[in-house]
Amino acid sequence: MKKEILYLTEYLAKSDSEQAKAFYELLVQTLVTFELYTPTKFTQAQISALMARQGFGAPSSYDVGVKALDAALEQTLPIPLQEAKKSLFMTLLTVNFPKKKSFLSVSLELFLSQLEPVEKSIYENLLAYVSGLNRALALFFVLGKEEASIFTPERLVAFGDALHVKLVELVFNEEEKALLSQGLKELLGVYLSLYGKYLYI
Repeated sequence: MKKEILYLTEYLAKSDSEQAKAFYELLVQTLVTFELYTPTKFTQAQISALMARQGFGAPSSYDVGVKALDAALEQTLPIPLQEAKKSLFMTLLTVNFPKKKSFLSVSLELFLSQLEPVEKSIYENLLAYVSGLNRALALFFVLGKEEASIFTPERLVAFGDALHVKLVELVFNEEEKALLSQGLKELLGVYLSLYGKYLYI
């Protein structure tokens, strides 16, 4: 599973689309910065071929790769952690969109249909931030389960902090950053505690 996850991460980081690969490049660079991973020199096509040869489902496109990575990461996480993540995201929406929380109690679809254009933009960016952060921390979790001596709690915090700064720059515009920066920093702390709790128990 670990090998498949790393292949998929690199596959996505080597996408032809600059916009599509931006987060995954950032993720790999952050791992490299903290000496947690050394990427291969393979191209995206070579990674696909390697995956197929080793019996992994080689993604046929970027979107398929993202879905495969998310599925593989979810499988490695304990169920209580998965549930806590979902609960935390719903709380995040309730706090950030208090006037729309009654719709959220019915369904996410109804909630989304009620958002104003500006709110929808904030929602999409929050989703991008949270999704990116969760993918990164889940990857750290997967690697840390096998190499606890390297993937220490201190490194988890440092990795999360560094990624947070880059992710905020990547996802949010200046106005949103000013509005959300403190809340996002607090949110990062909650996610770090959550992943740390299950990684180091």
